[in-house]
Amino acid sequence: MNGSDDRHGTDGTAPMDGTDRTGGMDGIGGSDRTDGTDRTDGTDGTDHTDRTGGTGGMGGTGGTGGMDDGAIAGAVRGIVAMEASREVLAARVTALRTATSAEELAERDRCGAAMAEADARILLESIEVLDRLGMTSAAMACSYVAREEGLLPAP
Repeated sequence: MNGSDDRHGTDGTAPMDGTDRTGGMDGIGGSDRTDGTDRTDGTDGTDHTDRTGGTGGMGGTGGTGGMDDGAIAGAVRGIVAMEASREVLAARVTALRTATSAEELAERDRCGAAMAEADARILLESIEVLDRLGMTSAAMACSYVAREEGLLPAP
């Protein structure tokens, strides 16, 4: 700025005639009116336009790549089920952390390998679901991790 704002003269002082050059604005987008309205048409100035495509913000397929609520729920349930299976394996691996017998060590290794496979499946499924939901940035982040882990080829 040049040392002045809309309320002041070029020398940084208020106008000598007592006028308010802000047009009723207090500098943060509000108004100086105290009767609850901010506009001369008697409305509060709030835009109440429904831009949800008639869904009221709930349901519908806006931004979800055409997936309806049932498909979204099914996709999420699938990932949740995979996560639950993985957690069972993780608990078993943890329980076998101090294993000493050959059988327990072999089971720990099997569970560890199954857990790693579950992690890969969850990651790849998450990429697909996030992409279908229109969550492109999240899908790209998961894809990056998958490439780093060697699960996807380099671009």
